[in-house]
Amino acid sequence: MIVARLKKGKERMILNGYPWVFRDELLSIDGPQRLGEVNVFSYDYGFLGRGFYNPESNRAVMVLTNRDEDIGKVLFKRRIMRALRKREALYELPYYRLIHGEGDKLPGLVVDRYGEILVVQFRNRIVQSLKETIIETLVEETSPAGIYERSDFEMGVEDKIDRNTGLLYGEVPKRIEVIENGLKFLVDIEKSQKTGFFFDQRESRAFCSSLVKKLSLKKGLDLFSFTGAFGINMAAAGAEVICVDKSVEDLKLAKLNSELNGLDKCVQFAQSDVIDFIGRFEKDDAFDIVVLDPPSLVKHRKELSTGVGLFRDMIKGLLPLVRDRGVLGICTCAYNIGLEHLVEAVRRSTENSGITFSHLAVTLQSPDHPWLMQVPESLYLKCLWGTIEKE
Repeated sequence: MIVARLKKGKERMILNGYPWVFRDELLSIDGPQRLGEVNVFSYDYGFLGRGFYNPESNRAVMVLTNRDEDIGKVLFKRRIMRALRKREALYELPYYRLIHGEGDKLPGLVVDRYGEILVVQFRNRIVQSLKETIIETLVEETSPAGIYERSDFEMGVEDKIDRNTGLLYGEVPKRIEVIENGLKFLVDIEKSQKTGFFFDQRESRAFCSSLVKKLSLKKGLDLFSFTGAFGINMAAAGAEVICVDKSVEDLKLAKLNSELNGLDKCVQFAQSDVIDFIGRFEKDDAFDIVVLDPPSLVKHRKELSTGVGLFRDMIKGLLPLVRDRGVLGICTCAYNIGLEHLVEAVRRSTENSGITFSHLAVTLQSPDHPWLMQVPESLYLKCLWGTIEKE
């Protein structure tokens, strides 16, 4: 077995449950320079845990346990069952993220559950090397009708993976129907973004719906709408909505979702680049509620300034589209963009305008996407909600 020894003082985060040892934190690696199991020790040879070593990654060691235990199928079964019991207690219906990487102490593994169908992502070479064990355990513990892989996404330069997509087990239908907050949505797990549906916005969509009802908001705008989940929630609460997205295929599915819920007369669809749409929309035709939910604008910390600038420019362009005392919801799914950056973007966009952004709420990723205090990266989704006051 490979043996890793950390530099002095680098053991504290590992003992506190942080799963990653970065290459510059290693004092030495004894054993073959290949992907394989590793025992991790402190500078003074105290045992810290066991995991896997990846010589090709800056995240060189993944620590899976702080115990002196086997890290085979028994450990994966225990972690998967713990995650499953948590979701079953939280949700009456089996539509949720079953495994959320570091949040479920299985870094790099993502599993979404659509009833009897599972969609998996392997986000680093370590979990990818354990694919057979993971799939076998999922089949034994959840008895799915089918498992589909969607590991065809862009990763950072530090983790080179095989970009695979396709059926891994059983059979999978072309489209799946899920139910969330009493609404139905069709999911195309083969062609849609990532694993097909963004369960992480469940609480934010419910909050958005409640605002429409409580404040009697009549006209809504859903920007970067994907397959229309925010917009359809607004429409179900009583608003007339425009959903905007540049993807023709996603908007086709959004239209089907509106029809599935009997809301097709309340929702319009605009195929457009969102920034172009904001720039050319009639400014005197203001909305009661606008939701801005872009894809990740910052994949690396060095891009932070650019990402915050994009938010600032979009918010500034949106302000004329929100009526006085209307609601603006701003979301980011980028870990590197914190709530403080959204606040700064709002502050800068309203400078010298006479406009006030009055806080209503902050919503985060839903609890089937757990974040651990010991793993800051596991908190990535933040939504800032407020009223736009122009008087």
